Amino acid sequence: MSRSKIPFLIKGLLDWMVEEDLTPYLVVNAKRDGVQVPKAFVQDDGTITLNLSGHAIRNFAIEPDGLGFNSRFQGQPHSIWVPVGAILGLVSREASDGLWFPENQPRVADPSQVAFSDVSSETSAETEQLKDAHQDAGAVEKPRGRPNLTIVE
Repeated sequence: MSRSKIPFLIKGLLDWMVEEDLTPYLVVNAKRDGVQVPKAFVQDDGTITLNLSGHAIRNFAIEPDGLGFNSRFQGQPHSIWVPVGAILGLVSREASDGLWFPENQPRVADPSQVAFSDVSSETSAETEQLKDAHQDAGAVEKPRGRPNLTIVE
């Protein structure tokens, strides 16, 4: 089995972000096995975003099977471990430049189990009223005749 390319890409991206004075944010699927992050900071969707800038972390190590470092959350020290399979992306805070790793996105085992909401193709009366109001507000009468300029002294 070949090794994951993600640790190599993370290292290259981090080097680039540091060189460009960008703040690297690691987006992690905290629901994956082996992830060690403070659970109190995990979002409702199961993700956590970790600041990887030099002033925010200590003892940073990129290994073939994951990333590890020490960090503080609300003043409390935490040891962080993120397996490669839990890394969703590395992006900069300032410009959202970076990479997302679709191979690590959660998958549905059986596509037939996906529940789609029943969306009606009919528009509601309220939507029609808003659309009409928007069109009326944008209807500006164009001036008639030939354009002319006036000299102002």
